[in-house]
Amino acid sequence: MPEQRALATFGDAEDGPSPASLALALIAVTLPTLIAYNLPPSATFFNQAAAFIGWGAWVLLLASSPGVTLAGPWRGGLGALLVAFALLALSAAVAPLWAALPWTLALSSVGTILAAMLVVIAGAAVMRAGQAQPAFEALCIALLAAGVIGALIGLVQVFAPQWTDGAVIAGVGNGRAAGNLRQPNHLSSLLLWSLVALLWLVEQRRLGGRVALALGVLLMSGIVLSASRTGMIGVLMLGLWGLADARLSRRARAGLIAAPVLFALLWVGLAAWAHHSHHLFGGDAQLGKGDISSSRFAIWSNTLTLIAAQPWLGVGWGDFNFAWTLTPFPDRPVAFFDHTHNLVLQFA
Repeated sequence: MPEQRALATFGDAEDGPSPASLALALIAVTLPTLIAYNLPPSATFFNQAAAFIGWGAWVLLLASSPGVTLAGPWRGGLGALLVAFALLALSAAVAPLWAALPWTLALSSVGTILAAMLVVIAGAAVMRAGQAQPAFEALCIALLAAGVIGALIGLVQVFAPQWTDGAVIAGVGNGRAAGNLRQPNHLSSLLLWSLVALLWLVEQRRLGGRVALALGVLLMSGIVLSASRTGMIGVLMLGLWGLADARLSRRARAGLIAAPVLFALLWVGLAAWAHHSHHLFGGDAQLGKGDISSSRFAIWSNTLTLIAAQPWLGVGWGDFNFAWTLTPFPDRPVAFFDHTHNLVLQFA
């Protein structure tokens, strides 16, 4: 009986995830990326609410299975990760006591970090129970679904912007695909993770070669249409992964190594099409900026100045934009920044 309940919850390595687990994975991972409708003052409230509800339901399902115990042991890498999360939560919790961060924002950050800790603990518990593969397969399928639909939305935003209404498909006006995430960098990050999920599913023989190739080209097209520097760097990292990881199959390594070449071909092709048809392609504007990293170097320089001014406690959790805006910098970039665009500097 416990084995039957576990199969109903997780599925198995041979047949894949159970319908219930897969459905909740799609709600947790895919659905939040597809919601375009929003209301002020928060443009992402419905996306965040859907993610919290979906992940909460999926974790509850996984944690209720026989053999899954959330209580410890929390040693090794898991323990170190939880300690890091706890320190971040503490930093957010005490920020209103000495900085300008409102309590509502601080508590929101604490709640998000605690939710992330719960997901990590649940994932470790599922692994200890020997059910990691079907749960991870559900995650990969959901990531792939989110990426494929996001890429299709990006195609509409670039090639048929008149179809975007802001309620079902988010509108963009700069010739760059953003999906319903409304941010090209975010879309490119999602599509990169979708490519990783696609690779895993291919390695597990869950997808055929032709289907995988078609989906890979679609996802790569979405990254190109986003014209994101994050996407460019990510594609190069995929190529390096293919060169370095001998554990992958020959087919998987060839696909990863070919990723930067495919990216370049798609970029050149889209740019040529845009010039010929007088259509707007945001990639041309990105390259036309000259040094596309100058604003990043400027904000990093400004961040180092702020760290030097307050080396021990920093400017406060969530207060980077406030401190940066009110501090005079002779080399201030014209772009708007609410974070440092560098994880190490952000924590400092």
